[in-house]
Amino acid sequence: MNRRLAAACVAGTFLVTAHAAAVDWNNPPSVVAAAIEASPLIREIKARGAAAHERLKAAGALPNPTLSGGVENQPIDLSLDRSFTVYTIGASQLFLRGEKRKTLRDAAESDVRRIVAEEETLRAEIQLDVYLAYDQAAGAQGQINASEEIARLSAMITSAAGIRYETGTGSQLDVIRARLEEGRVQQFVLDERGQRDIAVARLRALLNLPENEVIPPFTFGRAHRRRPLVTSDFTTRATFILEAELARAAAEVQLAKLQRKPDPQLEVRYGIRPRQKDFFSVMGRIELPIRKATVVEPRIQEEIASRDAAAARVEILRQELRAELGAAIAEQNAAQQQMNLHAGTLVPEAKLAFESALALYKNGKSDLDAVLSALRTYRQLNVDYLGLLLREYLAEDQIEGLIYGARGSKSSAGVTAGAMGVK
Repeated sequence: MNRRLAAACVAGTFLVTAHAAAVDWNNPPSVVAAAIEASPLIREIKARGAAAHERLKAAGALPNPTLSGGVENQPIDLSLDRSFTVYTIGASQLFLRGEKRKTLRDAAESDVRRIVAEEETLRAEIQLDVYLAYDQAAGAQGQINASEEIARLSAMITSAAGIRYETGTGSQLDVIRARLEEGRVQQFVLDERGQRDIAVARLRALLNLPENEVIPPFTFGRAHRRRPLVTSDFTTRATFILEAELARAAAEVQLAKLQRKPDPQLEVRYGIRPRQKDFFSVMGRIELPIRKATVVEPRIQEEIASRDAAAARVEILRQELRAELGAAIAEQNAAQQQMNLHAGTLVPEAKLAFESALALYKNGKSDLDAVLSALRTYRQLNVDYLGLLLREYLAEDQIEGLIYGARGSKSSAGVTAGAMGVK
């Protein structure tokens, strides 16, 4: 037993390692595919889909015939009356109307379509969760890279302050303040590494990777992303589940109406009498729908109300999707416009201002406050730009998620983005 357990553990470890090694961390769709493959929810819904397909095979089929047999007119003293006692055997069959069989099959097909839509929605939700975690990790890595550049510039200020102090043109206070600024930048780096660790932990959980699995650093790469196609048609996969439920409700209405037309039942029996001629009987049975007002009509009205409620839920969802998709598109456009301003004007000018302030400080024509102010402005504009880039990616994630049926992760994305400094 212990050997088998050890072998199973070794095999499981090998499979997890091989699974992790197969992930291309610079290709987000590859990460999504690995998360879908590792998800137990996908396996669960596939099993439900297999069960629904099996139910579809039996939907609308005739029920099994009923076999009956026994003794009739047996005297109470258990004596044998060869003229009156009858030994019978028979069979009965319920015949479903063709319209009812078709409606039952339609209802089963709507169940299959609903489960297929649920699987597609689940895949979209997993993709959205992976993209959100991936983009947050990539955004944190971008902030780390930018802070490391700022740290290099801060070291240049410390070096300049040290040279001025050695030559007698600067004070020791400038050296101390420059070193404090270096430490402050390192604090930002540590904070951003913590943000990346949080996002990477979510990725490990989504891909079912071990806690000691090292995920290499990665940044944004648009070459690997699929841009969502946004049109004026707001019917997305998110409505497919409710539309399948609406089809099921319509089938239930039809089944309720078919109660007005009961299904016939045919029974055939053969009787044996020891001293008389054998005989057979053919009987037909059908329910009399005489209580329509108290049995049939209330059921019909109930199913009609359920169908109308399902149709209303589809329209409600479409309205919500229109609002959420419009907000995500507006968020993406706003982020792109501000990114263009930062990349084209603000960040280059801030870097030029820093270089100019540093040159003046080295020549003794400016004080340290001007250099530190220019460095902080340059750093903040870089942080803002990378935050806007993350906002644009998160909005893109939301758009694609809504189009492919994923909902419900928007609030968590906003909280995490806010924690990373996105404005």
